[in-house]
Amino acid sequence: SPNSEPSFSVMVPRYGIEGRVRLSHIAANDENLIRDPEKHRMTYRDAKSGNMLASVAVFDKVRVKIWVRSSRDRKELIVDLLEPRALADPTVLEEKGGAKKKLKTKK
Repeated sequence: SPNSEPSFSVMVPRYGIEGRVRLSHIAANDENLIRDPEKHRMTYRDAKSGNMLASVAVFDKVRVKIWVRSSRDRKELIVDLLEPRALADPTVLEEKGGAKKKLKTKK
């Protein structure tokens, strides 16, 4: 729904984990977030140029960080998005000159 917190479900088959990635840093009514329910796609675009910065659709491969948040009486499994980077952290969107920032990843 357009007024709900931006989020999506992910499956990590290697560990048998299913979790919800919450994009809490993006407001539910952010004009740069485009939800396309017909294509099962969520897209984030640049506010200035209108260009697409990142997009996630059903069965797309994403990188996540899985960790446990502990409080006094309970533990909660947290799934944080790492890539696509523009959805994970919109403050790190583009370098000067409009070129996208390239991530170095270990293989």
